[in-house]
Amino acid sequence: MDNRPFGASKNKAQDVPLPSSFSRGIAEVERRLRALEERYSTIERRSQVTEENMLSSDRKIRADIKIINGEISEIKGQVADLTDKIKALIMELQGFAKVEDVDVIRKYLNLIEPLGFVTQNEVGRIVRQAVDEAIAKQVSEEGSEKGQE
Repeated sequence: MDNRPFGASKNKAQDVPLPSSFSRGIAEVERRLRALEERYSTIERRSQVTEENMLSSDRKIRADIKIINGEISEIKGQVADLTDKIKALIMELQGFAKVEDVDVIRKYLNLIEPLGFVTQNEVGRIVRQAVDEAIAKQVSEEGSEKGQE
């Protein structure tokens, strides 16, 4: 059974001559259709290349973001460590004497003049020297008394 509309047969459609303007119109439509199909194929290829490039760029950007996040985490750790060290340094500096305190100590030292005092070693040396002189004097006095007798 033939599915052609209106009972048209294959042979009859081929037997009917088409007018030349109609043939030219169909040829023009076919030409335009092929051009459009070519343009569509080109656009489709470009679209596919663009999509692949976008996916590649996306992967690269995600990798870069992971690296940057790692570096940021490392920097945060370093900043926290520096903050702790600075706080410890501040605590240490608070224990130091202030300029005013040093000035007060300087005034007291100038008033007392500790360089005029003798040291324990000097006192020991002076005492030994005095004892040695006293013994020597006593020995010499005893020797002169024995010589007079």
